[in-house]
Amino acid sequence: MTIEEAPSVLASQARGGRVFIPSGPIEPLALARAFAAQPHHAADLTFCGMAIPGINTTDWAAVHPHTKSDIFLPNPALRATILTGQTRVLPMHYSAAYRFLREAPFKAAVFHVCPPDDSGTCNMSLSADTSLAFVDRSLFKLGIINHALPPIKGAPHASMTLFDATIEIDEAPITLELADTLQTDSAAAIASHVAALVEDGAVLQTGIGKLPGAVMASLKGHRGLRLHSGLIGDWAMDLMNAGAFDTSTGALTAGVILGSQALHEALSADASLTLAPISVTHSAAHIASLDGFTSINAGLEIDLYGQINCEYAGDRVIGGVGGALDFLRGARASRGGKPIVMIASEGKGGVSRIVPRLTTPTVSIGRCDAPILVTEHGWVDLEPMDMHGRAQAIIGLAGSSHVQALGAAWQALNT
Repeated sequence: MTIEEAPSVLASQARGGRVFIPSGPIEPLALARAFAAQPHHAADLTFCGMAIPGINTTDWAAVHPHTKSDIFLPNPALRATILTGQTRVLPMHYSAAYRFLREAPFKAAVFHVCPPDDSGTCNMSLSADTSLAFVDRSLFKLGIINHALPPIKGAPHASMTLFDATIEIDEAPITLELADTLQTDSAAAIASHVAALVEDGAVLQTGIGKLPGAVMASLKGHRGLRLHSGLIGDWAMDLMNAGAFDTSTGALTAGVILGSQALHEALSADASLTLAPISVTHSAAHIASLDGFTSINAGLEIDLYGQINCEYAGDRVIGGVGGALDFLRGARASRGGKPIVMIASEGKGGVSRIVPRLTTPTVSIGRCDAPILVTEHGWVDLEPMDMHGRAQAIIGLAGSSHVQALGAAWQALNT
């Protein structure tokens, strides 16, 4: 059928229920436009997917007053319908979100794949994180066959017989291009400390953003590095070109390829890369079995108890916990593993990001999951310390102009 016919068909198959929409680089924007042109077909549908803040900005719930959307990460682009209650944020770790996709009631699922090969199978292209949750579920399956999606050697495949209906389109996937890594003295110092913690042969995990990019750029002199991460970004190309990565089959595992067209081309025939679902990439038990698993993530604020905020910039919600705790806990249980959280000690205007108590209404990483904390002033493993020793160690990683005030605040909290 045509893309224009899809809203009517999905409405008839899923009225009153949930429809899974793939996200990340393969969000089907052509389908979103088709619903926007025929909004009555979206009434009483609930769209659900793993929308990534900053990447997936389409507000599926805004199509019709009676349309809803379920997401797992607070997304500033969807603020209008979050406020009306049409978009519901389910605050879950990625591992729990995948269980939700597997077990919650759905009436339809959309797949976004490459054209079939001679055997009638479709490469699933840039993302394997969530779609595999629906392959064996009993529901209506719509296949969007996109001639512009790049086939990826390490991606899973789906047979054309899986789909109850198909559409053909030709539209480039969503790309993410960071102009540069973060070029500041603070970022360079943090990257240097993290690089010293990463051992040759380590299994790495990191996220998106300029600071993770700066850190990964500092690892080009390492050798035998492997990857087990929710995503792989443009930083991988520098490590590949420098010979830092292990090149054996299966050395790199990720859920999503999230980067530029150049990254797509670099990974299209790479035998070392395997794309896998969240049930693999974010499984704490599986991560714990990977010796030397090193999780490298960024936080926004830490208090003297070791509690970390990864979600709020001031009073603005800019993201969610995502998979940070899945990776942190897996790294703790890994033999030789290192759960690293990076936080610049100061923000804009010299404001301290190390505070007596978190200034936010939520705690992203609790004190019982305290990581190896890295700031530009050094690093410390917080887990084995008692409360007083932990507070003193955190204060020791603050900017010099804030040390005295933080020490006085800690004393006041304990009198």
